[in-house]
Amino acid sequence: MINLGEWGTIAGSITAIVSLILLVIKPITASFSKITETLSKVSHNLDLLTKDLESSKSDRLMIHEELKKHDERLETHAEKLVEHTQQIKTLFRETSR
Repeated sequence: MINLGEWGTIAGSITAIVSLILLVIKPITASFSKITETLSKVSHNLDLLTKDLESSKSDRLMIHEELKKHDERLETHAEKLVEHTQQIKTLFRETSR
């Protein structure tokens, strides 16, 4: 049978092993919790940025539609300018005769 001194030695050894394990595990779990907290903040920021990008995309699409309208107007004005230039040339030819 094991005497009381051996039980004390075994209990001390077990306590030392558990303390060593806790000493090693505690900083690791603290680091994991900090990493988890940081990742959740990053995830939240990414969600906000995604929403901003989506709204920015719709704004860009509206701007491009408006630019198309302006391009069409400019083309129309350029065509009218060519027509008017031709009319002016024709008028000058007719008056110079």
